[in-house]
Amino acid sequence: MKFNVFIFILAASWLQRLPAQTDLETIRQIQEVCTYYLDGGTLGDSLLFSKAFVPDGQMRYIRNDTLMNVSLGDFMARARNNGVRQNRKTKIESIQVYGNAATAKLTIEYPSFYFHDLMSLLKTSEGWKIVGKIFYREEKSPPVN
Repeated sequence: MKFNVFIFILAASWLQRLPAQTDLETIRQIQEVCTYYLDGGTLGDSLLFSKAFVPDGQMRYIRNDTLMNVSLGDFMARARNNGVRQNRKTKIESIQVYGNAATAKLTIEYPSFYFHDLMSLLKTSEGWKIVGKIFYREEKSPPVN
């Protein structure tokens, strides 16, 4: 009997250390926001694209060994609203949720390169929004003959 109680207490303490599982509705909401960004860029729809972001968020990246910083508001303003479909494939690679904060890794594949986007999201009064973005551009290797 003492052994069973010990095993129960051990199992209960171990389970308390596991992170709470994110409910599927939260994951769906974050996927929807990421899809606004991905589909808006693919379809040349800046209105759809801008639904993903808070305007005062930041995008950071490295260009020629220099840290660049662009407001998401400026980034959204440069988005094309021409309705022309881009030749690219998109994928939501992963989503991690920590209460009202989340991260998402997205990959956008163009014919000659990839963009790897790492998004920071927060749950605002308007729902989940991207508040920060960093990215890396990876050139594809030329085909070997």
